Amino acid sequence: MIDRYVAELDKALRGPRAVKADMLAEARDGLVDAAEAYEESGLDRTSAEQRAVADFGPVDIIAPEYQPELAMAEGRRTALLICVVLTVQPVAWWLLLTLVGHGADARADTDYALVDDVVRWTGAGAIGTALAVAIATGAGVRYLGARRRLVRAAGFFAFLVCAVFAVLGLLLTLYSPATDSLLGLTGLPMTALLLGVPLAGVAVAGRRCLAAS
Repeated sequence: MIDRYVAELDKALRGPRAVKADMLAEARDGLVDAAEAYEESGLDRTSAEQRAVADFGPVDIIAPEYQPELAMAEGRRTALLICVVLTVQPVAWWLLLTLVGHGADARADTDYALVDDVVRWTGAGAIGTALAVAIATGAGVRYLGARRRLVRAAGFFAFLVCAVFAVLGLLLTLYSPATDSLLGLTGLPMTALLLGVPLAGVAVAGRRCLAAS
């Protein structure tokens, strides 16, 4: 009975696996302790587990009590992932340009320099926003409705980051003086690797935020 109940609760919850595993382990330990107490009072094991599960409450009532904490954890993880991606990506881009010998003169091209400036300022703003979300979700908010809105905002923000920086990354590739060929080392394949893959991870995290909220 306890194992089936915990499995049901697992299916009903959405959020980071590690956080959910801890919550499920805590719930299971509580159920086992309750069942053992009922067993000591004279009930057989099956009846004791049934009584413990009944006391704990139906999954459709208990799951919504657990979900806000999982949603906040998912929002925090998504916000931190955005910070990491947007912090590491410019460094990776600079290393690539340096590797091909265009690190020093990359900004000589006016169009490239303009897009690069937009990327810098947009990236700084996005990192600041993501840090604010990470702090808010880490500290928690008082009202359940505010929690849900914050996590949903983190999910939509993740999709916005993906869209904006995918376009900016494409423009940087097109205007970069190092891009001799769109299919070359500094062309679209490397952009997809350095930027597309991390942004795909951000998009997945955003979808999980919306599912958890």
